[in-house]
Amino acid sequence: MEEKTTRNIYNVWSYFYDLFWPSIVHRRTSRAIEQMHIRPGERVLDVGVGTGLALESYPSHARVVGIDLSEGMLRRARRRVVQNKMSWVNLALGNALELPFPDQSFDHALLSHLITVVSDPVKMIEETRRVVRPGGQIVIINHFRSSNRLIGSIEKWIRPLCEHLGWRSDLCLRELVQQTGLEVDFRYKLDNVDLFQTVFITNRPSTPASAQTTAAA
Repeated sequence: MEEKTTRNIYNVWSYFYDLFWPSIVHRRTSRAIEQMHIRPGERVLDVGVGTGLALESYPSHARVVGIDLSEGMLRRARRRVVQNKMSWVNLALGNALELPFPDQSFDHALLSHLITVVSDPVKMIEETRRVVRPGGQIVIINHFRSSNRLIGSIEKWIRPLCEHLGWRSDLCLRELVQQTGLEVDFRYKLDNVDLFQTVFITNRPSTPASAQTTAAA
């Protein structure tokens, strides 16, 4: 997954996205945003805002910034913001691997159905942690590789096909946590057959993998 290719894929997807994804993403994002307990005046970054499906779920007392790599997706998100008079939302074109914001600019960040889209998930996590204040909240909603050996093998096998559609199918949450030093507060699925997980993380200083290995020894 390279960003130029991803941008082109999602510029095409933008014409069809709202036909397929609302029923898939809305109940997850709305529940996650409710659980974020966003207080008046707090700053929220929605990374990979897409066509803005989640924007109406944010409380109007928040200050929300949504970014996306795809011009087509943002065009539709802007239309949604205007139509629904969401004055608390600002949108910008941006790359999740090079966020155009100073350090500690936000209290919360939502990464919804994004981490398997970017070329470097670890770098994206690092950038997100940079712009979220210490003690702030990062929420990831995504499909991760199954711990079931058979299903995990199938997810690896279909990865080339999924990449042509705009995402990878075999990212492992456990490996991502090890590589980034993230500390997961809690995670859940909406039901037993849900293919997606919602992961809540407090932005704490990471423990380098080398230090973890030394401590374990």
